[in-house]
Amino acid sequence: MFPLGNVLFPHAQLPLHVFEPRYRALAETCLAGDGEFGVVLIERGSEVGGGDTRFSVGTVARIVAAGRLPDGRYLLATEGTRRLRVREWLPDDPFPRAEVELLGEPGPPSEAAPPATKSSVF
Repeated sequence: MFPLGNVLFPHAQLPLHVFEPRYRALAETCLAGDGEFGVVLIERGSEVGGGDTRFSVGTVARIVAAGRLPDGRYLLATEGTRRLRVREWLPDDPFPRAEVELLGEPGPPSEAAPPATKSSVF
């Protein structure tokens, strides 16, 4: 999970400059796996250093391009894919993680939203 001070919507692009050690570890884990992680908006607090309060609804981000700088920082190009709801925050070790429920796409206001899909851990 990557708590941020801005919102990522499905189908939107989000460039990231990853410099904190915990998020470098997240980037390495994602690049070695399926390239996906969750993004949620920070309700209170700061992006840097932890200790923030996070909203429980966010978006799955997919890494579409990545570059690693000589000092270990990452430059990531990501794209929002689908919405998620945090069921439970897990320990932030080595980076923020959560058990999440993947949500369906909302329909027009007159229709009920489709049922939620599977649970995942990001």
